[in-house]
Amino acid sequence: MTIAAKPAGKERSLVRDRDFQLFWGGDLVSQLGAEMMLFALPLVMVSTLNASGTQIGLLEAFYTIPFFALPVFVGVWQERRARRPVMIVADLLRGALVLTIPVAALLERLSLVQIYVVATLVGALTVVYDIAARSYLPRFVPDASLGSANSKLTTDQAVSATLGPGLGGWLAGISSAAGVIFLNALGYFVSALALLRMRHREEAQEQDPAESRNLRRELVEGFSAVFRNPPVRAIALHAAIYNMGGSLVNVGFVVYFVRDLGMSQFAFGMVGVVGGVGAICGALGIPFLFDRIGYGKALLVALFFGTWAYFLLPAFAGPDSAVYLASAAGFFFGFGGSTAGSVIAVTVRQKVTPPELHARMNATYRLISFGSIPFGAVIGGVLVDGIGARETLWLAPFVLFASVVPVATRTMWKLKLN
Repeated sequence: MTIAAKPAGKERSLVRDRDFQLFWGGDLVSQLGAEMMLFALPLVMVSTLNASGTQIGLLEAFYTIPFFALPVFVGVWQERRARRPVMIVADLLRGALVLTIPVAALLERLSLVQIYVVATLVGALTVVYDIAARSYLPRFVPDASLGSANSKLTTDQAVSATLGPGLGGWLAGISSAAGVIFLNALGYFVSALALLRMRHREEAQEQDPAESRNLRRELVEGFSAVFRNPPVRAIALHAAIYNMGGSLVNVGFVVYFVRDLGMSQFAFGMVGVVGGVGAICGALGIPFLFDRIGYGKALLVALFFGTWAYFLLPAFAGPDSAVYLASAAGFFFGFGGSTAGSVIAVTVRQKVTPPELHARMNATYRLISFGSIPFGAVIGGVLVDGIGARETLWLAPFVLFASVVPVATRTMWKLKLN
């Protein structure tokens, strides 16, 4: 693949890099809109469409099914293509799809079927975008700055998780939850514009006419990049189990907090704000930790906070102040730990995988790690309707604890990277 020259390995200030600023800023706006949508859709389903726990679980399942079905094929397809144009098209299509929801709401034609269809298609395009983005970043950021770059991008998610629920709750309180989703569509369009203004360019790999692609071999190489690489394999297995537990939390908490306890949409949003503050702390603080004690040990420290904290969510059924404080503390430490772990996971994957395998490695990783989410979401919905939302929240942290087993090994404990 012919690529514009990548910056030298020496670490430099990313905040002065115009291309990274555009990439980073566009990602922030896009993430903020997505968080507002993910906040607003379950509220629409619970408060307006009177959805059950199973129906809410199906929403997350439909959104994440493409994360299970598409990644390996998307990774092979992208391997010989420039990533930036793919990301721009994905942003524009996601914006157009999401825009149909507030339009349908305005016309009083919004239905669960439309929400599920939009969620599935946006999920598919998100797979395409994210695999391209994770493979594009190492092509214009020096190796020495990858940890810092990933920390900043993960901070985007944390900032979005902080502002998104709060803004979404406030706007939903004064207008409608469906109307909040308009800002998500706007965020995707802004992200596409930022990518269009970047100067860095890739050229797609030109295939020799005498050479034919061996898709089977390329797929096998993508799987081997994960399963034959002990650190990446351990992180992928951990993420699959952790994300399943996270799905139980997501489905159980919105039903327990909003429907069962009758807490307001604004209070729900504020709990998300506190969780987002924790995520920011985790994303910004973790580079200092893994620089001092190594990536493996830092990951285990992050998971300590990202697991036990969720026991606080079902700990109180009243009074309202106790419920709010316990939930806020649970999300603060839980989001902080899981976000810090995400920074470590993506940095390790990028550093221990050859650049020519990044797209296929990321695709296989997403297949494993995110493929468990739709199953967890459906199981969570069934559990909420079967045994109750609070009981589901008591079960979820045990699943999260099980995710520590794959990474609690000597290989990860001793892992140190330049």
